[in-house]
Amino acid sequence: MTYFNIIKLDATTSSNDWLKDKFMLGDCFDGDVVWVANQTLGRGQRDRIWQSEPLKNLTFSLFKYFSNLSVKRSFLINCAVTLAVIEALKEIADIDIVLKWPNDILSDNNKIGGVLIENMIKGKKIESSIIGIGINVNQFDFKSLPDASSLFLKTGIEFDLGNVFERILKFLQIYLEKLSGKDKSELLNQYEKLLFQKGRISFFKDQKGEFEGTVLGVTENGLLSVQKTSDEILNYPHGAIEIIF
Repeated sequence: MTYFNIIKLDATTSSNDWLKDKFMLGDCFDGDVVWVANQTLGRGQRDRIWQSEPLKNLTFSLFKYFSNLSVKRSFLINCAVTLAVIEALKEIADIDIVLKWPNDILSDNNKIGGVLIENMIKGKKIESSIIGIGINVNQFDFKSLPDASSLFLKTGIEFDLGNVFERILKFLQIYLEKLSGKDKSELLNQYEKLLFQKGRISFFKDQKGEFEGTVLGVTENGLLSVQKTSDEILNYPHGAIEIIF
């Protein structure tokens, strides 16, 4: 990918859904990016609503074509995208940022961003992905979301949305290109270094109830590896476990 084709919309329900409709019409190309000023029905993981105040935050989606990426390594897309976003945010804001598995971006235990990736699969390969990114930038009121925050609330600085957008695109190009290189496995190592609660005793909840354990890391196919206090090690897919604290 050598360039981005940026499409700006005043409003739509979801930037991911907008690109998906474009893809179904055969009108989606590598590098297409749709930036939405007012996203009315944005989605997070497990179809949770992503609430975003118009003109205060960044909500955009990218279409990315892959020529030779195995389905088994699909989690590396998540690694590349979240690492790109974090590197961009660290370049413009002097704050601590970590990754809460699989794709929440936190600062001081508050969520300031997230990623939603939807893959189009052909055989055993990922043909393309729609990558949705939401960043809380200048919003200061999160009445119904007590755990949410923004770059503004963390720094006291009001940021230019265009500048934040351009920084993220810059690092997205760098990190997504790593997926076609020999060092793509290094992406998982970088991801794990920023993993929230790694190596610390935490409280978890799975289908059997709550328990104490320690995050050991993430497997190559994106499972969260947790060691219980009984020393039993379990690997969880997304949606099967919740980190309470």
